[in-house]
Amino acid sequence: MKKLLVKFRTAKSQLDRLLQNRDGVAGIEMAIVTPMLLLLLCGGGEAAVFLRSHFQASQMASTVADAISRYETITASDISSIFSVSSEVMGSSDFEDKGYVILSSVTRSSGGIPVVAWQCKGGGVASASRIGLVTKTATLPQNLVLDATDNVIVAEVFYQYDPIFKGIAPASMEQQLYKTAVFRPRLGNLTTAPGC
Repeated sequence: MKKLLVKFRTAKSQLDRLLQNRDGVAGIEMAIVTPMLLLLLCGGGEAAVFLRSHFQASQMASTVADAISRYETITASDISSIFSVSSEVMGSSDFEDKGYVILSSVTRSSGGIPVVAWQCKGGGVASASRIGLVTKTATLPQNLVLDATDNVIVAEVFYQYDPIFKGIAPASMEQQLYKTAVFRPRLGNLTTAPGC
């Protein structure tokens, strides 16, 4: 019994020394905290790139619609040259592969219904226009209503966003971004199809 008591006291004293020893505590804390910090860093970076892509797609729609609305008459080569700089406008080298732009001229018909007069499309991943088809009723963004003799240029930008960190980013981030911009032509009505 005496031997057992000595062993118990020895084990207790070793346990006390181990609990009082602070060597390696910082290393253990760092091993626990580092994965969480990396997760926050990667998640924050992913969120920033995602928001930047939304902003750039919106800016691109606005820039393209504004550029087209400044023409008095438009040709297919004018539209082609605007589409050719789309990657620079978007600020992304992969827009040619993952992006798509649809330009539509929408005018009000004699019956008072907005109709798509013409459309031009360009980019990598083809998408269907949410505005409508040529000579069909147009669905204008934000319930825009045209006056009797009004017409507008609508730019639709589609961009397939792929997260940088697919394992960390939520699945909802992997989506096709869609942005529109509407401008009224300044110099001409731009209802004549440019032939694109």
